[in-house]
Parts: sequence; structure tokens; C-alpha cells
Amino acid sequence: MMRHRLLILALLLLGAGLRLAAWGDVPPGLYHDEAFNGLDALQVLQGHFPLYFVANNGREPLFLYLIAASVGVLGRSPLAVRLPAFFVGFLTLAATYDLARVLFNRRVARWTLAVLAVTLWHVHLSRMGFRAVLLPLFTALFLAQAARGVRTGRARYWLAAGALYGGMWYTYMAARFTPIALGVVLLAALLTHRRETLTHWQGALLFCVVALLVLLPLGVYTLQHPEIVLARTGQVTIFSPEINGGDFWGTLARHTWNTAAMFFIRGDRIWRHNLAWRPVWDPALGLAFVIGLGVALGGISAKAQRRKGARERGRWGDGGIGRGGEGETGASAFSFVVILLWTAVMTLPTLLAEDAPHFLRGVGVLPTAALFPALGLAWIEWRVANGRMAKGEGRRAHHVSRITFHALRITHYALLLLALAFTTHDYFSTYAHAPLAYHWLEGGAVELAGTLNVARGAGWDGARMLHGPDNGRALLVDRGLWDSWEALPFLVPEERVQFLPAASPPTLAQGVTFAVWPYRDWQADVFPLISRPAYLSVRAGPQVQGDKDPAPFTAALLINAGARPPVPEAIAQFGGEQGELLLRAALVQARPDGSLVRLWWDCEAPLTADYTVYVHYLRDGELLAQHDMQPGEGHLPTSRWVAGDLILDAHFLPGVTPDPARDTLRIGLYRSDNGEPLGTWGEVGVIVEQ
Repeated sequence: MMRHRLLILALLLLGAGLRLAAWGDVPPGLYHDEAFNGLDALQVLQGHFPLYFVANNGREPLFLYLIAASVGVLGRSPLAVRLPAFFVGFLTLAATYDLARVLFNRRVARWTLAVLAVTLWHVHLSRMGFRAVLLPLFTALFLAQAARGVRTGRARYWLAAGALYGGMWYTYMAARFTPIALGVVLLAALLTHRRETLTHWQGALLFCVVALLVLLPLGVYTLQHPEIVLARTGQVTIFSPEINGGDFWGTLARHTWNTAAMFFIRGDRIWRHNLAWRPVWDPALGLAFVIGLGVALGGISAKAQRRKGARERGRWGDGGIGRGGEGETGASAFSFVVILLWTAVMTLPTLLAEDAPHFLRGVGVLPTAALFPALGLAWIEWRVANGRMAKGEGRRAHHVSRITFHALRITHYALLLLALAFTTHDYFSTYAHAPLAYHWLEGGAVELAGTLNVARGAGWDGARMLHGPDNGRALLVDRGLWDSWEALPFLVPEERVQFLPAASPPTLAQGVTFAVWPYRDWQADVFPLISRPAYLSVRAGPQVQGDKDPAPFTAALLINAGARPPVPEAIAQFGGEQGELLLRAALVQARPDGSLVRLWWDCEAPLTADYTVYVHYLRDGELLAQHDMQPGEGHLPTSRWVAGDLILDAHFLPGVTPDPARDTLRIGLYRSDNGEPLGTWGEVGVIVEQ
């Protein structure tokens, strides 16, 4: 018993580790569904307690209240939105273990816990702020209590099952398919065990009464507002001509194949839900699933049971995959029927909707689907145990050959370790560094929000919370940007933002940061608001790429303006009839993929033309790299400078690692239209920023 408990503890710790490792880095970003949840959590914290959340096509409330509690403690951050999923996912591991123990035995339960702990689908789901993570937990809890009610007839289990089933409807919309699953299971029970099934009518009645009482508030709301609660279903169903394109039967056939194929061949293509196209089971667990499916079908078959005979049944009760293992009573073949039917029916939410297979809509299969690889691994372990027994009895040749026996001894452990290796590599290596995972989870929007919070000195900076105090810096943002990504209003308090075009200029005492849409004439809205002369810089914001965009693009330009700071003596001077500039400093910042050269230009006399800055990076007098561009990454032309402006101008040189003892910078300017230089070039030593 102690060994068993230690194994369970180790598997739970393994599951927790996979769900916590690289937390904050994987997955990246904060998808707008998650950010919507965060925005609604803020409303809850302000005293609004809706039964059903209307925004974003409507959402069930339970997970959002968990997020509200998390945001209340941790603040406005991706961590706060996603942390409840970890706890829910961890509890799901324990609940699924309990379900397997009730339906089968402790051996199968251990393997079920192990399988779910290393399943990438559930690992990822436990790290995201999607309400769908609650459905597997409630499914496992409900089925376990219902099974106890059937086995013991005790009212408390039927009552608990009813409460959990009613609560399931407050988790995720795929729960609306559970009446079909229950109906199919009940029909199968009546067809195969009619007399025994009818003896449970009192418990079933108690279950129904309690479930209806729990469900009543949401049911009444649905009857009053069907256009809200049922709207999303109508948008995604393949019964809609907009989805099936006028070919319902062809669409149904394709979705049926896609849903069946998701387990072994090709899974969800959406990077928010999965490593695109990866099936549910890796090759190791796929093999175990096939074996387990065979075990389940064999357990159902009366002919197979007769063929095994009384002696074989005795062996299964001696540690096999039925409930007889490890000191428990005999198993009913109907347990196999339940998990087969539940898994099949709960694929319908994805089969009957667009984008099949869809790992959020299909999430209701997770607790029962995980049982099949577990059955396969338990069967292998049982064969090993019987092989050992046969060896001890001197009848090894009757059971397995020596080679087969030694191969089987490690097969089940090897399959689990392979599954762990597949998940670790696919998730923490491939998925973590996939550009489309970053973009489809709207990492650029989170990065932009982090930039705004860094500017004000408080809030989520993209990696951690800045606890302030807020420095009072003005933030002016294009309304179109703000409305494009829900991560912005969730991570940055709206009361700290002014929207362009602004009616009056902000003060430069604490500085101002503008975030503007790059593909419009933003200068007319920005420059009149800046009191000149000023300390100015312009740089491109993060890259974004939506689901249907062919390539990433710059989400925003970031313009920073403030009062001039004290400046050092000039290190170079450039001028002529077109104007005069001083170069106050040139610093090199080493980065993993190159070096960033930062220049500070001081405008002594306005320039009448646009000039391009060139930076030549020399090593031992030989040109190593160069970069030519107008200041401010091309967005702050010199013709807009006024006397007294201090301009921060950055130039990136890929592949350059600074060596101050050997390196120098050659810096100059030339007219962008005809190449005429502004005075002569200046050469300075390399000073590396610390």
C-alpha cells in the first residue's frame, strides 16, 4: 500500500511539474478569449456577479469566477488568468485516477493517472485560461460518483453525482452533449442489464432532482435569453449553410473522418489549442490505446468471456485490468461500455462543428479516452505479472518465451517514458519556439501592453509585475489599436490612457508615450501634441500575425517624448548649409543575435532636407557590418527636427559581437534623395553598454 501511495504521489508531482515548468514562457501571449475572461473578472471584482457572461459570444460563469479570485490576488497579468487552469488540471489528474479506480482497479487507475499526466493535450489545457479545462474535471468527478451510486445504491453518491452533473453545465458549452451520452449509456444498460438497471430507479430519481435544482438558474436564464446562451452554437454548427457550404453530408463525412483521425493521425491545426496537427496520442500512447481498445472490446464480448473460461477470469481477479486487481471485487464488463460510449458521444461537439477536430470542443472525452491507453499498459503489466508467476511455477514455456518475457518486462514502462519524452520535446522545444504559437496567442499584443506598462512604471511588463508607483507618464494610443486586442485593456488600465486624436497636448514633465497604427498619417496627430524642443525616439513595436494573415507585420509604432536630459560633450559634429548636428554619444548594446548601436543626435540648427544615417562597424580597420536608415527606423525624418531636439536613433547590426579593444564605429549622414553627405564622417571607439 505504501508503494502504491508513493507511486501516486510521484505521478501527481510529474503531472504538476509538466504543467508548471517554464511557466510564464510557455505558452506565450494571451489570446483574446483569455483576455475577455480577464476583463470580465475585473467586472466581478467591481461588484458585478452575472449568472452568464454575455461578452465574447457568451460564456459559462464558473471558470470566470475562479479567474476573478486569481486576478484579485495577483493583479492584471496573464499569470492570473491562467493559474486557475493549473489547479483545475491538477485536480483533474486526481479525479481521473479516482474514476479509473472505481470503474476498474488501482493498477488501471495508476496507469490512467500516468497517461493523463503526460498527455500534451491536457498539459497545454492546464496552462491556458480557457474555461473548457473545467469540463474534464466535472466529467471525471460526476462519473465516479455515479458509478459508486450504481455499485452501492447509497443515496449520498447519487446526490453528489446529481450536484456535479448540474454544476457541469456551468463549465463549458460542450456539456450540452452530455444528455446524449447519458441517454445512450442508459439505453445500453436497459438492453443488457434491464432488471439490475431498474433497481436503481430511486437513486436515478434523486440524481435527476438534484441535477435539475442545480441547473435551474441557468436553465431559466437560457429560456429568457436564448439568443445569448445559444448564439455560439448557431455560429459554428455544420448544420449551418455558412459552415457546410451547401454540402451537409459531405461536411459530415469529412468531419467524422477528421474526428476519428485526431487520436492517431492528425489533430487540431489551431496553434492556440495544440502543436498544430499533432494527434492526441504520440506513437507510444497510440500503441497503448490500440491495445486498450482491444481489451475493452474483448471485455464486452460475451463470446470472448466464455472462451477465457473460469480459470482466466480468476487470473484477471488476481491482478489484471478488471476490478478484481489488487484486492478489489470483480469488474463488470459494463465499465467498458460506459467509457466507449461516453468517449464516442463526447466527440460530437467537435464532429458537428467547424474546424474539426477542435481540441476545446472535444475536451469532454479526455477522462474516458485516457482510460484506453491505461488499459493497454495495465494489460501489458498483467502479462508480465503472469509471466513471472509462470516462471516460478516452472511453466514459463506455456505462457511466453524467454525473449518475449524479458521484452514485456519493460514494455509498459518504456511506452510511458517515450510518451513523456514526446510531450516534453513537442511542447517545451517545438511548440515553445514556434512563431505561429506566439502570433496565434497574440503575443505581440501582450508585448505592446508590457511596453506601455514599462513606460508608466507599473503593471505587467511582459515577464513580471511592476509594483510601481505609477510615474504619471502620459500614454496616448490609437483607438483602433486599443480595440483590436483585448489584452491591452485588460493589462493596461483604461483610465491611464488617452486616445488619439487628443484634444489637448499632454505635459512633458513626466514624458509621453504614443502607440500608433503605422499604416496611417500619424504625424499629424502626434507632433502637434509634443512641446518642442524635446527628447524624441521612434521605434517599431512588436510583430503580429492573425490567423488569416499571410505574414507578420508591425502592430504599432512607439513614439517617446520628454524633456531634454543633461547631455555630455559632443563626440562628433556634422553640418553645413543644410543645418548642423552634434553626436552626443554612441553606445553598443550586445544582444544574442547581434549588436544594437544607439546614437544620440543633438539638433543645433534645423535641417532642411531628409538625411540617412549610416553606421559602419569596423574591426581592425576592416568593415564588419553596416546599417543605413533614416533616424527613428525611418519614421523620424531629419526635416521634422527643430533646434534643441535630442534624438535617440538605434541601428541593429546582426551577427556582431562587440570587441571594444579592436572595434570602432564610423558614423555619418547623407541626403536621402541625392546621396550628398552632411559634412564628413566621424569615427569613434566602441563603448559597450552594461
